[in-house]
Amino acid sequence: MNSHTTVIVEWYGPYTYDEICENPDWENGLYLATGKLKYEREATIQYCGITEGSYIGRLKNHHKVHEITKEQEFWIGEIAYPSNASRHFLEMAESMIIYFWQPELNERKKLSLPKPVTLINKWYKKDNSPK
Repeated sequence: MNSHTTVIVEWYGPYTYDEICENPDWENGLYLATGKLKYEREATIQYCGITEGSYIGRLKNHHKVHEITKEQEFWIGEIAYPSNASRHFLEMAESMIIYFWQPELNERKKLSLPKPVTLINKWYKKDNSPK
């Protein structure tokens, strides 16, 4: 019998780049970069990634997110379940999100079907109230 995996991600935001700079202790999780690329009319999810270090350390010299030229914002995602999730669970969630949303700036993981996982996303405003 195959075991099935469930991952719960709690998303907080949206934050500006400056707000993330002001919180160098935020670390270890997923992030969504949203906004508009050149010539786009609507802000959308442009990139999904993971970090095991600080978010600002990852975003400061990021190879893609600085291509978002207008209305740039970030959502920070923490794995709520399973507790003490390893990089394996971060990658499972990231793969599912990229495959489903097809963010423009992600080049990998858009075509390959991710491993089966139930991904539950909970969304919160910056003040931790439900969105």
